[in-house]
Amino acid sequence: MTTTDEQALARSDRYLREFVEALRLCPYARSCRESGRLHRRVLRSRDDALPAIQQIETLPEQAVEVALLIFPDEPASGEQSARDFVSFCAGLRERMFAAHAGDAPFYCVAFHPELPRDLLDAHRAVQFIRRSPDPTLQLVRASVLRAVRGDNGGGSRYLDTAKLSLEEAMALVSPLSLADRISETNFATLQREGPDRLEALLASFRRIDEQMPS
Repeated sequence: MTTTDEQALARSDRYLREFVEALRLCPYARSCRESGRLHRRVLRSRDDALPAIQQIETLPEQAVEVALLIFPDEPASGEQSARDFVSFCAGLRERMFAAHAGDAPFYCVAFHPELPRDLLDAHRAVQFIRRSPDPTLQLVRASVLRAVRGDNGGGSRYLDTAKLSLEEAMALVSPLSLADRISETNFATLQREGPDRLEALLASFRRIDEQMPS
């Protein structure tokens, strides 16, 4: 059965609200969504990805901080499908940076329903957090990452971690290892909530098409 755009967006909504936001895995996600700075598109082919990214790059900087490109027609079962999608993302990211001489306006990360459930440590657990209902490319604006790192003046400064997204935190290069602290907090959340329960919750998001007309 073909997944409609509405079904793909509904699954994305559940993932964002009931998993990412509810567990505060990304404290910044809700404000980004509610302020209208989250941009989402449903794409039917990998060939549509680069043109979509190029279009998003032309949007005003204040209008889009995070973009999600959702691929409901991509293979979404089996570890190989996840590895293939991650590889696709890596190649696309290289093309994005090459087109901008290494200074691309967005950084690209792959999300997929079959990413590993590897909870050996906090860094490995990031893959589990990226188990989205459909294969998805997440774009995070590079200027936001630079602002978080404080590239525009050097020296130390106070960072409000409540305003950081997971992707912003993971991109940080800081002697304070803020990325490590957020990863550890999320790892503790996964352990407290129970990996089996969360895995069942994530799996339930893919069944939303059973509740909606096709």
